[in-house]
Amino acid sequence: MVGGTGPLGRGLARRLAAAGESVIVGSRDPARAASTAATVCGMVCAGRCEGAENSAAVARADRVVLALPAAALPTYLDGAAAGLAGKLIIDVVVPLAFEHGVATIAPVPGARSAGELIQRRVPGARVVSAFKNTPADTLLDLDAPLEGDVLLCGDDPAARAEVSALVGRLDGLRAVDCGSLANARSVEAITALLVNLNRAYRARTSIAVLGLPAR
Repeated sequence: MVGGTGPLGRGLARRLAAAGESVIVGSRDPARAASTAATVCGMVCAGRCEGAENSAAVARADRVVLALPAAALPTYLDGAAAGLAGKLIIDVVVPLAFEHGVATIAPVPGARSAGELIQRRVPGARVVSAFKNTPADTLLDLDAPLEGDVLLCGDDPAARAEVSALVGRLDGLRAVDCGSLANARSVEAITALLVNLNRAYRARTSIAVLGLPAR
């Protein structure tokens, strides 16, 4: 979990550890990573969780969740691209901006979505955008049931299938294969809408796609 001390990173770490996955929480500050990992592990009964500096966490992982703030992503990739090559990268970054109190999607330098930027900067990685519409607050609250669909976008079908299997470990969530990474543009825009709905209705919204064939 690169950027694993933020709300979405912590929430995913907690849920995946509870599902029995081994999780390394990454941060620029190893002490903060260790503290977050201890908090995550203290609230679950299964799985393992530990903290490490971001580059050390990446070096030890087969699958890397990028949960950084969008503004920090380009600078992070400047120094981390070589270490990310060959990895399965799960991109959960949404480039949100706020204009007059309304959430919108901010431009991504050199790309049209965070996922496309990561794939362009790390061409040797297998990038899948996922969990962009899953509320961090709900992930963090182990007493709250998960519900909704996780939309998966990526140019590698095998990578999408691997992330789909990971989503399947989280009760209440369904993975929906959305094909090309270019579709991450639309998925990120949905997040801005959900943020605005949450503010208006004081809710934790997510999405479900109706009409798909049963699997």
